[in-house]
Amino acid sequence: MAMVAVMPDRSDRPVLRISHLARMVGPEFRAWYQALERLGGCAGPVMLVGHTLTRDAATSELLHVFRSADLPFGTLMVACRNRRESVCVPCSLLHNGDTFQIIRSGLSGGKGVPASVSRHPRVFATVTAPSFGPVHRVTDNHRASDRCRVRRGELTCPHGNRLWCAAQHSASDPRVGTPLCAECYDYAGAVLWNASFGVLWNQFVKQIGRETAERVGVRRGELPNLVRLSFAKVVEFQRRGSIHAHAAFRFDGPDGPGDDPPVWATVGLLREAITAAGPATRRYLAGPGGERRALALGRQLDVREITGAGTDDRVLSETAVGSYIAKYVTKGDPAGMVLPRRLRHIGQIEAAPLSEHARRLMRTAWELGDVPEYEGLHLQMWANQLGFRGNIATKSRVYSTTYGELREVRAAYRRELAGVVEPKTGVVRESSWEFVGKGLAPDLAEIAEGIAEETVIRKGPRPDWIEFDRSEET
Repeated sequence: MAMVAVMPDRSDRPVLRISHLARMVGPEFRAWYQALERLGGCAGPVMLVGHTLTRDAATSELLHVFRSADLPFGTLMVACRNRRESVCVPCSLLHNGDTFQIIRSGLSGGKGVPASVSRHPRVFATVTAPSFGPVHRVTDNHRASDRCRVRRGELTCPHGNRLWCAAQHSASDPRVGTPLCAECYDYAGAVLWNASFGVLWNQFVKQIGRETAERVGVRRGELPNLVRLSFAKVVEFQRRGSIHAHAAFRFDGPDGPGDDPPVWATVGLLREAITAAGPATRRYLAGPGGERRALALGRQLDVREITGAGTDDRVLSETAVGSYIAKYVTKGDPAGMVLPRRLRHIGQIEAAPLSEHARRLMRTAWELGDVPEYEGLHLQMWANQLGFRGNIATKSRVYSTTYGELREVRAAYRRELAGVVEPKTGVVRESSWEFVGKGLAPDLAEIAEGIAEETVIRKGPRPDWIEFDRSEET
């Protein structure tokens, strides 16, 4: 009679975790592993050597010594803090959470912002770039009638290329964002617009103030004594390589978020002022040969009210706006569009993994960098970002808390957990640290990946993101 072996059910048996590895090796490795755990499994930690001395300010008595020589393998590991999820998942998760707290606290209170701010007029605005030439766009593939470019006769450009496209393009189609005719596309204008976006944004905010003052019937200089405009914004690259911005705007009283605005400062007034400020925002850039190029915002300017409830599809909740902006701070840039590091010479552009459209934008930025009239834009320094030279996320001074304040609170919490007692006053610190390297060897990087996976599981899934119209303006 044949014997049949029945294997016991081990489906509930715990698997070996990466953290168990630390128990199998020496104490120095265990200490290094714990340090990497504190970084959440950072993919590219920065290695430093040096020391920090803490002295009594009055007597110069040495109170505490912190040095890398006492740490595992003689180095201090600090997180890379890269915001991009494609580069470092643990650091992007931390950056995502901090951004969410900054945005939401400015809408609903918390982190030093009074809860009464939720009663202030608040809107969410999307600001786009103007057209630099017709490009292919994403279509709704569930609608047979939705085509990339409606055919209106046999339209062709001076170069013989047709100015219509009967195809349907999914979001992953590499043709999305590329021009129908590269020779007609205003590459110089696109690069100069990216490089000038910071100035255009500042003028846009000032113009909102002018439009508000005009509608209230006061002089522009008197407006800060009546109402204050606060904002937080994030920028992203569209598939065509142009910057656009998502921003939360808020009316406060003259003293900031703790001061209620006057009764006439309504959501309707804020929306109207922003909508009117868009077309009125201009910057004139002097070019070679006395040419004067006008730079403006795009026609697409979407402004929606932010509400606390968020039960209506036509309005937005504070949490949804915070999640949406945090998403675009940490998401990667479009594939093949920009490079993470600055260029040293133009030859690097040809060797880089870029789309031909991005390559041409990058070449244009580098070549315009040699034009004396554009010297102040530092185009070659920022050619890897198609001319854009600003921060990905910015806010007005009193909108809410800052990244630095959130990091300090987190550091203080960790010191408290570790039992480190620091005097609050009367001390001075002398620090001397030197960079010695970045990243981990392949075998150690695999260990970091395991820790990072556990970090993601512990933090849980990110919230569902709200989505808006992602069509490319042409």
